[in-house]
Amino acid sequence: MPEPNDSEPLLEIREVTKRFGALVALNNVSFSIRKGQIFGIAGPNGSGKSTLFNVITGIPFFPTKGDVLLSGRPMHRLRPHEISRAGILRTFQKDAEFATLSARENVYASAVYCGQMPSAQAKDAAEQALDDVSLPSERRTKAASDLSVFERKQLMIASAIAGRPKVLLLDEPAAGLTKPEVSGLRDLIAAVHGRGTTIVLIEHVLPLLLKVSEYLMILNHGAVIASGKPEEVVRNPKVVEAYLGKREAKL
Repeated sequence: MPEPNDSEPLLEIREVTKRFGALVALNNVSFSIRKGQIFGIAGPNGSGKSTLFNVITGIPFFPTKGDVLLSGRPMHRLRPHEISRAGILRTFQKDAEFATLSARENVYASAVYCGQMPSAQAKDAAEQALDDVSLPSERRTKAASDLSVFERKQLMIASAIAGRPKVLLLDEPAAGLTKPEVSGLRDLIAAVHGRGTTIVLIEHVLPLLLKVSEYLMILNHGAVIASGKPEEVVRNPKVVEAYLGKREAKL
């Protein structure tokens, strides 16, 4: 398959729906992301944001209907490990590292499994990923469980980028961070993006999301209610109503 040009979508979501019995968690969601973009996703609690990441990666479930395409290749028919090896890698809201392994060992494991690298190459890739997120050298031999909250965020992102993703999905990475740490996370995201990684970012910390995103999409009750330039989207009446409610939005 020929390489797509930059004007073609790298990741494309077409009319994706996810049902759990009578509950519709995602309702006919469509959007596309260009190579090199930082694409932000926001919405109230329960709006379907993490469910969207779940159906894109197949962890732990797939869409009820609709298509997920990476460079035109269907992903929704593949198994989760095949999706990650194709180039879609994600982080999670909760810690997902191997707690007893060192930071370096965690990232090495990702390079081997997701990046399918031989041992020597995986070691180099792991070290580069840890450099990219600026985790101090003396902390890399510590067990993941002994790292600080911010250091575990660094580890989580390093583990993802060690697999050399074409698209990196970050699910609320600022959760649990202090204001200075959120600023550090913003710099970290900018550094990873600066190395050519396409990023999709779910975040409740709106100042961070608005600062780094080139394009913003808002979900509510599983449907897209607004999308476009961040500064325009946040002024959309539907978005204001979704966050504040009808009564407050009119005040």
